[in-house]
Amino acid sequence: MAQKVVRDPIHGNIRLNGLAQSLLDSPQMQRLRNIKQNGLCYLVYPAMNSTRFEHSLGVYHLGGLLCEHLGLSDSDSSALKAACLLHDVGHGPFSHTFDTVMAKWGIDHEMRAEKIIVGSAIADALRSHGVKPGNVVKLIHGDGKLGKILSSEIDVDKMDYLVRDAYYAGVAYGVTDVERLIANISLERGDLVIDSGGLEAAESLLINRNMMYQTVYRHHAKRIAESMMVHAVMKLMVDGVSADDVAGMDDISLISRMRASDGYVKEMITRIDERRLFKSVFSERIALLSEDFQREMSGNGSRVEAKIASDAGVKPGYVFVDYPQASMSEYRVKVRTTDGLKSINEVSHLAKSLEDSEADKLTVNICVRPEDRRKLSSFNPQKYFRYRQTKISGYM
Repeated sequence: MAQKVVRDPIHGNIRLNGLAQSLLDSPQMQRLRNIKQNGLCYLVYPAMNSTRFEHSLGVYHLGGLLCEHLGLSDSDSSALKAACLLHDVGHGPFSHTFDTVMAKWGIDHEMRAEKIIVGSAIADALRSHGVKPGNVVKLIHGDGKLGKILSSEIDVDKMDYLVRDAYYAGVAYGVTDVERLIANISLERGDLVIDSGGLEAAESLLINRNMMYQTVYRHHAKRIAESMMVHAVMKLMVDGVSADDVAGMDDISLISRMRASDGYVKEMITRIDERRLFKSVFSERIALLSEDFQREMSGNGSRVEAKIASDAGVKPGYVFVDYPQASMSEYRVKVRTTDGLKSINEVSHLAKSLEDSEADKLTVNICVRPEDRRKLSSFNPQKYFRYRQTKISGYM
C-alpha cells in the first residue's frame, strides 16, 4: 500500500504507511473523531475543539521521528508507531473528564484500549503487517524496553498534546522545539534520558506544561463544568446505564443520552448547554491542608460534599468539591550531566521553580448553583478541612 500524507497544523505533513492507514480506517479509530481532546475546555477557550484522532496522528508522527533518531529496527518501529496511533483508542467520551468515575469501576483507557485491540479487527490488521497485538498492548501500558517512549515523564504523547493544546487554546505557551528535544533523547535501560544539548528544549516544554495546567487545564470554569458533567454521568449510571456503556460512547452519543434523560441529568446538561455553570464559593490552597485530609479527599470527596450540603440546607448533589489530582512526573525526567543522570529539577533552577509554583497554586474549590450561594455565606472551612497551620483563607 502506497504511503499517504495528511496535513497537520502542528507538525506539517504526516506520512502514513500501510499499517497506519489500515488502523485509521477502523471504526474504533474513526470513533476518536467524535471525542474532544480536552473535554469541556471549549466552554472557556472556544477553539479547543481538536479531537483524540488528531492527537493520535501527532503522537504517531513524533514516535516515528524518535524511532529514526534511536535507530530502532523495523519490527520495533512498526510496533511502537502502531502503539502511538492506538494509545487513546480506549478513551471514553470527553477524554479525561470521566477518569475518576471510570476508576471506581476498575476501568481506565489503557485497559479499554487493550480490550479493543485484542477483540477487534485491529488485531488482524496488526498481524497482517507482522506486528504482534500483545507487543502493542504492552507499549500502550508503558511496559517493555520501549514502553517509556509512549508513557513516561516526557514521552511523545506529552510532547504532542502540550504543543497542540496550546495552539488550539490560542495561548503563547506552546513554543517548544520538539524536534530538538527528540534529537537529544537517548534510551538507557528502558528510560528516556535528555542529553545536555536538549536541556533548554526540555525546560521550554516544562514552561508550556506549567502554564497550560495553570491557565487552561485547571481553569476554574472548565473544572466546574466538568464537575457538573461528572455528577450527571454518575447519576445516569445509578439510573441503570452501565460503566461499559458510558465508556464506549463518544461525545455525541453521551450528550444525546443525557438530553433525553430527565431530572438531575437533564438539568445538568441543560446548564452546560446554556453555559449556566455553578459558581465557586470557597477556594483554598491544597498546600495548606493536612496530608491526611488530602488522602481522604482523593478517595472520598463525595462524603465532604454531602456533609456541606446537609449543613447548608442545599439539596444533595448540588454541592461540588473540586479537588484536582495532580501528577507532576515531568519534573523527574532524567538529564545526562557530567556527574551522571539527575532529575531535571536537580540540575535546572527553572524546572525546580516551575514545580514549586505549580504545587503551591493547586486549589480545592467548593461550587454551588448561583441561587444557593447565600446559603453558604457563613461557611466555616475549619469544620470540614484539616489544616497544616492555623491560618485560614476567608470566604470568597
